[in-house]
Amino acid sequence: MDVPPEFSVLANLFLGRQPILDSTQALVGYQLLFRASSENRAAPAEPGIATADVVCKAFAELGLVGALGANKAFVIVDAASLGADTIELLPAGGVVFDLPASVAADPAVVARCQALGQRGYTFCLNDLTQITPELTPLLKQAMFAKLNLQNLPDGVLRPLLSQLADFRPLPIASHVETRADYERAAALGFHFFQGYYFAEPTVVEGKRLDPATQGLIRLIKCLNADAELDEIERIFKGEAALTVNLLRLTNSAAVGLRTRITSVRQAVTVLGRRQILRWLQLLLYSRPGGQHVGIERNPLMQLAAFKGNFMERLARRCHPDQSGLADAAFLCGLMSLMPAALGLPMSEILEQIAIGPQLNAALLSREGELGLLLDLTDSYDNDDAAGAARALTQLGGRIDREALNQCLTESMAWVQSLTSEAA
Repeated sequence: MDVPPEFSVLANLFLGRQPILDSTQALVGYQLLFRASSENRAAPAEPGIATADVVCKAFAELGLVGALGANKAFVIVDAASLGADTIELLPAGGVVFDLPASVAADPAVVARCQALGQRGYTFCLNDLTQITPELTPLLKQAMFAKLNLQNLPDGVLRPLLSQLADFRPLPIASHVETRADYERAAALGFHFFQGYYFAEPTVVEGKRLDPATQGLIRLIKCLNADAELDEIERIFKGEAALTVNLLRLTNSAAVGLRTRITSVRQAVTVLGRRQILRWLQLLLYSRPGGQHVGIERNPLMQLAAFKGNFMERLARRCHPDQSGLADAAFLCGLMSLMPAALGLPMSEILEQIAIGPQLNAALLSREGELGLLLDLTDSYDNDDAAGAARALTQLGGRIDREALNQCLTESMAWVQSLTSEAA
């Protein structure tokens, strides 16, 4: 089927993502959200063609499959887009077609799903509220089923989960917005979760920092102050676990060296202060409740790493001649989530970690170029297309939606590489 040229909309596409996690909070996949304008088109056409065209272009031109690694991309489809020939251009092993349960009983949709299933595609029934005989064919085929926590009381969820156990789909608790939602879903027996709770953690003020976190902050402060190497080495020696991890990290990064790195002094020389500072900042997210949790099991740590890398890429595209701004942008994205990680207000954190005035203004009051990039990052990652559009306008056209989506894909791939190394 030929796709009309007016549907080449990648330059106007906003691409969002929301993590789907298992009961250990390991990443299973991302819900991908495609937002393309329907304005300025020469002529109307079947909506299914437009949707399928946008989705396939995003995968082909942005390289989303490589960015996702072993994780699945959950792509929302309707009956029309599912029926479009172009949807078969998507990689069967990389996507899950997310289909509303309200249309899944249509015999034509069932037949199409069965045909796609024979080609290796998998499905998720979205917004499932009851099990009916008409849904039975897809309940035997689908891999997942999403149940909306906000719309379904426990009295409906419990029997629905019990009924689902007789079929194939694994239930996902969707619209998990708060910690109470997460605890409720876990108590009901869900093992897969999706919602803004994992992307926008709340801050619990007044938390005491554990000794390991205090040691990290001392090292970060020391590096920020450009302390002498002797002082950095002294603090590392008081943190045995950090020293072991530093040496492991350095030997992994310095594959080409003939001799192994055996001291903190050598490690600092090989990695450089900038890289060590980034690593230490990221480690602040790995100790919720005083217990070490690696990035592969820590959605907050993954989000912090993503935001730092994403903001760095944005800064390089907007100001390619200012390498210092890119470094500050990485730290800005990384540090923006520290209140949630440490349970302290940002003002109190910045009293302990001295930073430059530009970064300080961005984190406290969203001022300056870094503040604008942080606003853009938050709007984009929260699927706020209007907010992202405003920030793009304020940036004066130095970056467009297509570049924004490319940065997203590259940052997702970078975080995926971190989780693969940690697994």
